Amino acid sequence: MKAQGIALVLGLILLAAISVLALTSARGMVLQHRMAGNTGENMEALHNATIAAAAARAWLESRADIERESGCLADCLLPVAISNSGELPPRPELESAAWWRANGYLAGVNPETGEELGYRSGGVEPARWVVEEIRYQPIDPEDPDAAVGGVGYYRVFARGSGKRHSSVAVSESILARPWEGEYDPAPYPPLDPPAAFCRQFDDSVACGTLAWRQRK
Repeated sequence: MKAQGIALVLGLILLAAISVLALTSARGMVLQHRMAGNTGENMEALHNATIAAAAARAWLESRADIERESGCLADCLLPVAISNSGELPPRPELESAAWWRANGYLAGVNPETGEELGYRSGGVEPARWVVEEIRYQPIDPEDPDAAVGGVGYYRVFARGSGKRHSSVAVSESILARPWEGEYDPAPYPPLDPPAAFCRQFDDSVACGTLAWRQRK
C-alpha cells in the first residue's frame, strides 16, 4: 500500500509538471503568433507608406517650371500640394489620422483634380503624403556649365496603415528636385521608374532621394 501511495503521488507530480510545461508552451506559441502578427502589420503599414512616398515624388517631379515662382527663396508660389518651409507641423508623424485626412494627399489620386489614377494603397486607412520645400538653392546664371536655374530640397512625409487602426508607419524622405532648365518633367501618372527623371542631369546637379528614415 505504501509503495502504491508513493507511486500515485509521483504520478500526480509528473502529471502536474507536464501540465505546467504544456501551458507554458501554449502561452509561448500565442505570444509568438501575436509577435508575428504585429510584425506583419508593421511591414504592411510601411509598405503602404512607401507607396505614398513614391506618389509624392512622382507628383513633385512631374511639375513644370512655370508652377514654381522663378528663383524664389522664401514664401514662394509653389505647385499645388507643396508647402513652404514652416507650414507643416514639426513632427507630422505625431499628428492624428484626422489631421492626415485633412492635410494629406491620397496615394493614387491626382492632388490637383481628384482623379483616380487606377491604384490605391492597402490598409484600413488609405496612405497619404505631404511635401514641404525646405529651401531653394539657386545656381549662378553666369556659370557656363549650369544646366538648371536651381535645385529645390524637399521633405516628404508618407503615412500608411495595416489592417488595424493602431498599425501606422510614417516615413520621411529628403528629395532634391532641379528647376528651370532644358529637361522634360516626369509623366504623371508615372510611367517610368523613379530614377528616370534624374537621369537627365549630370552628377553635379543634386536630384532624387538624398536620405530616408522611418519616423514612426
